[in-house]
Amino acid sequence: MKSGTTISGISLLNFDGTLQNQTLLRNYPAEWIDFSDLRGCRGYCTGDALRKIQNRLRARKHRRITLIGNGNYHYVTYVLLSEIRQPFALVLFDHHTDLAPDAETPIISCGSWVSIALRTLPLLKRVVIVGAQVLSRSRIPCNVTILSEQEAGRLSAAEIAQAVRSAAPGLPVYISVDKDVLDRDNAATDWDQGSMTLRQLLDVIRELKRSRPLAGGDVCGELPLSPVDLLSGERMRHVKKNELANKAIIDALLAG
Repeated sequence: MKSGTTISGISLLNFDGTLQNQTLLRNYPAEWIDFSDLRGCRGYCTGDALRKIQNRLRARKHRRITLIGNGNYHYVTYVLLSEIRQPFALVLFDHHTDLAPDAETPIISCGSWVSIALRTLPLLKRVVIVGAQVLSRSRIPCNVTILSEQEAGRLSAAEIAQAVRSAAPGLPVYISVDKDVLDRDNAATDWDQGSMTLRQLLDVIRELKRSRPLAGGDVCGELPLSPVDLLSGERMRHVKKNELANKAIIDALLAG
């Protein structure tokens, strides 16, 4: 990370208002960075929109933990990884691998950003994906290790952390969490979800932090909200569930 920056707080990205109703996030030293005016950035991001995102993020003070918002903007992790100035490993908790083929176009997406990061970020040495639904392993790059949803479900938090350490020996870790890796008791997203519990996720994060420096972290997977949704008790209960999960993940990432 750049020297002289404040790392004790969090950055909150406003693409679509999904974080603005989570009042517990106001208890942290935080800064809001607004992207609500951008076009061409939902799910797929044009080169022009990506440059604007990079420029606005470059000026932020809180660089350690970033809350991105909805999973359609998970490609922002690519921008955050590009700021790291030491060799590192990405540990991705996600129900999807985000390893869609990289066509080497100016377009990055929430489904291809990991592939693009592996191609274009030389300091990214290893990727470990935990909790993903894996249909085929035939095209998984050699520097990617996947602990599938089923495999992670059979392991303890300590065993998952050990598998991560073995796959990425000696490297600082950047932890990216898409809450769709969690079961529906612990998060509510607009993507198909996995079966990891919040407690297991938090325990793995804590285990990793005991043995590896944290190069940074981010969280996404918020539920989109329309103005009508704000009047729905059920929808707002889902928001509260995500808010509590976000707070727990932030606390685990910031601890120590």
